[in-house]
Amino acid sequence: MAIPPYLQDKMMTSKKRSRGRALFNLILIISLGLNVYLLKFSQNPGLNALAEKLKIEAAEAEATENNQKTDLAQTPAQATSKTMKLGSSPEKVNGNVSPQPLITPVSYVVPQTEDNKDLFTLHLKIRNSLTYSVCQAMTKEQGCQMMSAYMSRLLTWNFDINKSMRNGDSLDVAYENIPGKNRFRILKMVYNSQLYNKVFEANYFSAEKDDWGSYFDAEGVEIAKRVVDKFAPVKNYQEITSLPGDFRKGPIGHRGTDFKTDVGTPVYASFEAKVLRTNWNVRANGYCVELDHPREGVKTLYLHLSRVLVKPGQYVKQGDKIAETGNTGRTFAPHLHYEIKSRGKKKIVYNPFNFKHIKSYNKKIPLEERENFQKTISHYDTILQKG
Repeated sequence: MAIPPYLQDKMMTSKKRSRGRALFNLILIISLGLNVYLLKFSQNPGLNALAEKLKIEAAEAEATENNQKTDLAQTPAQATSKTMKLGSSPEKVNGNVSPQPLITPVSYVVPQTEDNKDLFTLHLKIRNSLTYSVCQAMTKEQGCQMMSAYMSRLLTWNFDINKSMRNGDSLDVAYENIPGKNRFRILKMVYNSQLYNKVFEANYFSAEKDDWGSYFDAEGVEIAKRVVDKFAPVKNYQEITSLPGDFRKGPIGHRGTDFKTDVGTPVYASFEAKVLRTNWNVRANGYCVELDHPREGVKTLYLHLSRVLVKPGQYVKQGDKIAETGNTGRTFAPHLHYEIKSRGKKKIVYNPFNFKHIKSYNKKIPLEERENFQKTISHYDTILQKG
């Protein structure tokens, strides 16, 4: 049976009123319940404290989330710096980084040692060149170029560092900081060469009778060669700081051998000779002497002297004292520049340790010092292991 139109309007109005009333009743019930809850629990201090604690934790959680979002927008270095300032340990940062992790530096510091000196270790893989590799592990301000020069000075006695190094060779060094311009003293260096499939080792050791220490391999054989006293321009020196061919500014490399020694150390003629000239180009060479050796087919030069004891045209015998070492001319520290060159027009510079008319040798640790030497090596090994 069809419902008349006037009844349909009444039913629609009734439905609207019913829905409105139901919604009103629901709001009224919720409001009454909330009032009862507040009246009952508003004076409960424990509940209030709990509510306050929850608010604080929620605020801290929100702040932490915001900080994490901010940290993700920073560089790894900025994030690490911020973490250190907050007093927590730095976290690892995952993401794309430069290829420099191919060189892995590790620094170990002992603040106080028996000698009250700081000890450090350096562990790295060779990449591109020695200087590049060291300067990835140390900054220029920390002296990476000087450290590289010290390493080169030791390694050059074993192989040509410009031709024989390979990417991936490992280098481990223990060293100490010392006052003055030198800044460092390498105590132990271990170089693992892929080309030679060999480990080259250098250990610093100073015997009781020696004025200066030197570097020896694991068997107690000195790394650097020495000239037999009969041919030696100086018999007492600290170390050899440069060899012929070492890189220097200009079209050619270094032309001589530099013996580091104190001012006033006696200088001797390597062979019987005639004095050709003295004290020429004093600004660059300082006080200097040039000797002519027709029998050996060479001339020898002695530069940066403090005193010259011979005159041009004078004849001297092998082993005669001709001068004293100094720090004159273009030089940064006391040393003797000793140079052997050919007499002819073709200027050939000879390495004194390879020259056929000069005998050389490698010094060995005396038997009475062997025990101390082994203890020293063990001490260096411990430093490297801790590093």
